[in-house]
Amino acid sequence: MKHLRIILFTILATTAVLASAQQGKIAYINSQELLSLLPEAKVANAKLTAYAKEFETQYQAYGQEYQNLVNEIQNNPALTEVAREAKVQDAVMLEQRIQQFEQDSQTKLDNKKAELFQPIITATTETIKTVAKENGYTYVIDNSLSVLIMAPEGDDILPLVKKKLNIL
Repeated sequence: MKHLRIILFTILATTAVLASAQQGKIAYINSQELLSLLPEAKVANAKLTAYAKEFETQYQAYGQEYQNLVNEIQNNPALTEVAREAKVQDAVMLEQRIQQFEQDSQTKLDNKKAELFQPIITATTETIKTVAKENGYTYVIDNSLSVLIMAPEGDDILPLVKKKLNIL
């Protein structure tokens, strides 16, 4: 009898939760579009591009150094066998350094991107939540992620969030 009560209570509680969820208002927003409109995101993007350019310059220098070494190995008939093997070993070591540089650069770029954009994303998310609450929305779905296949109809709150952020 006690188990029957627990099961009955669980069914009633689940039904109540589902019923209240079905009555919620649903809104959609394209967060990528919103992000592209924010001046602070444009500044962050410019900083990230400048930071990436530093790595690109160094990568090109490494590439040129590697190409010069390969050309010397291939086109210098005066190299002795020992000298040629030493140059080949230098080329292999340089190639490994370049690969490590690529990995390190990507990690640093990812960290910089997070450092620059996380505060913007956090503030934007809070604004979206505020707008949703002010307008009585229970759920907000980000349709820029292209994951949602089917959903009930809802309102696009991008114009409301843009207004709240004073974006024309």
